[in-house]
Amino acid sequence: MSEATNESRTRLEEISIRGLGVIDSATIEFTPGLNVITGETGAGKTMVITALSLVLGGKADSDLIRRGSERLVASGRFALPAKMPKSLKGLIEEQELELDDREILMSRTVNADGKSRAQIVGLPTTATVLGTFASELIEIHGQHGTLQLSKPAKQRELLDAFGGEKLSKSLDVYQVLLRRYNEAVGKIKELERAAKDRDREVEELSALAEDYKKLKPNLEELSEMDQEIRKLESVEEIRQSVSLATSTLDNDEDGAISNLNSARRALQGARGKDPKIDEIAARIDETFYNLSDAGSEIANYLEQLAADPVRLEELINRRVALRSFAKRYGTGSDLSEALAVAITRAEQAKERIADLQGGENRVAELRREERELLRELLSASATLSEMRAKAATSLDKEVTLELHSLAMPKATFKCKVENQITSAQEKQEFGLFGNDDIQMLFSAHSSGELLPISKAASGGELSRLMLAIEVVVAATSPKGTYLFDEIDAGIGGKAALEVGKRLKKLAQHSQIIVVTHLPQVAIWADNHLRVVKDSSGSITESSISNVVEAEREVEIARMLSGLEESEHAQEHARELLDLVKG
Repeated sequence: MSEATNESRTRLEEISIRGLGVIDSATIEFTPGLNVITGETGAGKTMVITALSLVLGGKADSDLIRRGSERLVASGRFALPAKMPKSLKGLIEEQELELDDREILMSRTVNADGKSRAQIVGLPTTATVLGTFASELIEIHGQHGTLQLSKPAKQRELLDAFGGEKLSKSLDVYQVLLRRYNEAVGKIKELERAAKDRDREVEELSALAEDYKKLKPNLEELSEMDQEIRKLESVEEIRQSVSLATSTLDNDEDGAISNLNSARRALQGARGKDPKIDEIAARIDETFYNLSDAGSEIANYLEQLAADPVRLEELINRRVALRSFAKRYGTGSDLSEALAVAITRAEQAKERIADLQGGENRVAELRREERELLRELLSASATLSEMRAKAATSLDKEVTLELHSLAMPKATFKCKVENQITSAQEKQEFGLFGNDDIQMLFSAHSSGELLPISKAASGGELSRLMLAIEVVVAATSPKGTYLFDEIDAGIGGKAALEVGKRLKKLAQHSQIIVVTHLPQVAIWADNHLRVVKDSSGSITESSISNVVEAEREVEIARMLSGLEESEHAQEHARELLDLVKG
């Protein structure tokens, strides 16, 4: 399995929170590698996860708004790699987003009335769209999220992610063939249903094609035709208006052009004596020439203007014919829309008639095509199953080794793959993601029976199993960020120390964010964040801070004993931190 690094993945850079629960105002910056969030119970760590959930399209609730605030605002900024996964790139293009510096900013505002607004890169969007982006950017495992591991769809998703690009391409080939096969089956069913009404439909389509051939309708002619009809129907009104305008312009005694020309001549004697007069005279000259041109044009128009009752009748008859054609063969709220539908139907009529007139020969041809596609589809399904089975064998070994490293030396993991399509019979139901029954089995003891993980694993074991799978899958999965909310609940001691090690290993491939109470996990952090409430019970910018050097020792000591001042706890904290350095 090929490895991917942090630089080739998406990454959460920061979360900004205003007016959420105990948080008044806070901005949390994350780095590549392992980010650990710690703090006393009730300090507000969960609110960080809640804010991120809102940003990622989670359910909005006005009860989350901080008392005294009118609204809450949460935003998350993600960095994107130069080479983005195809699915994420497709989403960005679909939403027509313009990104700055390969970053994507997603935000959510919740008002006191419970209504929420979502934005992505500053543009209004929906919570559903945010959720779609979330599935490409981050994987969240809450305290109960590991229960999803027992669902077949999740197990299939994890196995396919582990299978990498080759398995993904095999699935793409299968899905293309499935679409073509379903289209062929659907066309056969449609032809069989239409057999009873074939003659009637052929007759109707033939009439449509014949009328289309005679009429030769064109969508663009509607507006031009209406404009010409309006002109021809109003020739006398136009003539009167134009004649009056001509008379007003060209009358020898008091026409506008004659008067303007007199004004021009009157100013001739003053030209060259005052620049202001010259400017005014020039403007009158320009107006005179423009008005003279307009007078000539309107006179020519009047000469050419003539009633044409024959042309008018032709146009009216043409419009009636188009309206009749659209009404008979089209549908829509207006003439233009109905005509467009009728024209499209007419252009497709020849192919449809060929389908219908082909009769049994056409159905037989389609059935041959269906059988060939079925053969290819079965082959693609078998290939996909073989690749999954091969990937499952590797997954078994690697996950089992990870479980041994997580203080479960006798544990065994197995991913079982069975193709449910056993023959080349037609009328089979093919699944969108293949036809494999995928079961992940687990036993915590060497002598134990392998059982479905929902039945075989306790809470602590399930957490470690999920972590083991994620560590293995992360090397090939395109997911950039994993968030674990107290996934270490129910474990301690050596197991907790090993969980920390494995999270550190997972952070070699992806950005990891962990909310934890365990010092054995916190010591492995590349970026250690501590959440502290101030005396008023609020969390502000200064209440979420990076802890480094001596501060880390104090925080680890607090996590060990609940007492920051305990010398024994601080000594133990130094011992743990030295363990990581070694």
